[in-house]
Amino acid sequence: MTDAFRWLRPAIRRQPLLPVLAVLLLALGGLYHGFASTANVRNIAIQASPLIIAAVGMTFVIMTAGIDLSVGAMLFLAAAVESSRAVVSNPTPVVFAAICATGVLMGLVNGVAVALTRVPALIVTLATMQVFRGAAGHVTGQQNIDLPVKLRGIGTGTLLGVPAPVLLAAAVALGGGFVFSRTTFGRYAQAVGSNPDAAAGAGLPVRRVLVGVYALAGLLAGVAALTQTARLGAVQPSIGQGYELTVITAVVLGGTSLFGGRGSVSGTVLGALILTTVQAGLVFSGASPYAFDIVRGSVLLAAVLAAATRWRNLARAARLTSRRRAPVDRAAA
Repeated sequence: MTDAFRWLRPAIRRQPLLPVLAVLLLALGGLYHGFASTANVRNIAIQASPLIIAAVGMTFVIMTAGIDLSVGAMLFLAAAVESSRAVVSNPTPVVFAAICATGVLMGLVNGVAVALTRVPALIVTLATMQVFRGAAGHVTGQQNIDLPVKLRGIGTGTLLGVPAPVLLAAAVALGGGFVFSRTTFGRYAQAVGSNPDAAAGAGLPVRRVLVGVYALAGLLAGVAALTQTARLGAVQPSIGQGYELTVITAVVLGGTSLFGGRGSVSGTVLGALILTTVQAGLVFSGASPYAFDIVRGSVLLAAVLAAATRWRNLARAARLTSRRRAPVDRAAA
């Protein structure tokens, strides 16, 4: 028991959301009969999978002090391309490759626009959100389009008893965590988010890093679209609507700073699981479907206010430090 606590203590210190998720599951399991059942926990994990996949890409974007409001629209357009006659009739691997390429292309549009202009990412992705969603609506004609059985396995199949969406989300999370903490690209993304001017002064390829993180976000939005549409068995006009706010909330709830330079993929995964668990709890309680919007907005607002407070404290500390050093510098001069 003592060894277990010794292992848990540093894990909780690194990820304080772990006990939050555990308490949430226990509380909802005690309140609502059947919530803690294996079937429901499995369902929560499946529902969280597309969110985890998309949120991993958003983690890299926000790590660079950027934002991507077009992730929901990218998901819709990727799904629309998947359902188009020119794509859906191809073999399954070709369809998957086409959707991934579509996601990368959309991400590149965002990344190039952000990296090569001085227009804030908020404005760029707000514009591309309209473009992508409009294009998706044109492709689908705003109609429900059923997908063939061959494209549903990634959302409904299992491997060794584990649902395919959960395995895919786990693979994306592990890969994203490795890239984030063990590769040069991940370190560059953190450096660009911490201080882009210093990163550029140090010779880091800031523009290429920005293009890369948005391309990664687009790729994972495409993968999330494949998972989501496979679960539903169809492409619906409402798919991805408002999804960007859920994805961003999962990322900031997981501890990634909206000012960039700080965060983790594991925190993002826990944030996504907590949001999905809360949503499932609201369904069990019979609450209004709009209650989740209130919860999601409240979490995002609290995270923004906390980040702003932390930023002001750091700025104040920096000013105080510079004032203390000023007399020494003048004396030395």
